[in-house]
Amino acid sequence: MNSTEPQAPSTVLSTTKIHPPILAGALLLVTLALHFMLPEQRVVGLEQVIGLLFVVFGAGMSSFAAAIFQARETTRNPYGEPAAFVVQSPYTWTRNPMYLGLTTALFGLALFFSSIVMLLGPAVFFAVIDRIVIPREEETMERLFGKDYLDYTNRVRRWL
Repeated sequence: MNSTEPQAPSTVLSTTKIHPPILAGALLLVTLALHFMLPEQRVVGLEQVIGLLFVVFGAGMSSFAAAIFQARETTRNPYGEPAAFVVQSPYTWTRNPMYLGLTTALFGLALFFSSIVMLLGPAVFFAVIDRIVIPREEETMERLFGKDYLDYTNRVRRWL
């Protein structure tokens, strides 16, 4: 293939490196900007409290899961080579607690701001992570940990 020829979309997606925390932050900024540009009523109510609970739970879960990786001295980089196969809670009930936590926090912020447009953030984040990032990680985990990882995927769901 000539280097000046455009790559097919599937090739471009398979070579694009998406960093989940950067994606979550960018989606938060874009949807927050859209939220404040659109005319919506701004009130404080029960949904703000519930939204904050989602944010705290999501950020806490993501941070706790990342701390487990750090303690086990394995990479949090979705494109790195893991040094350990972590199978302790919360990895016993979801294979992706860091991503689930970020998705939950983005959803909580949409609730907090009572913003329909901010629901785009967790939806887009979920779709990109589920279809582009996680499949690469799963291929790496299967290559490195083989049958143990395949058994794990049969016991524990990708999300919930």
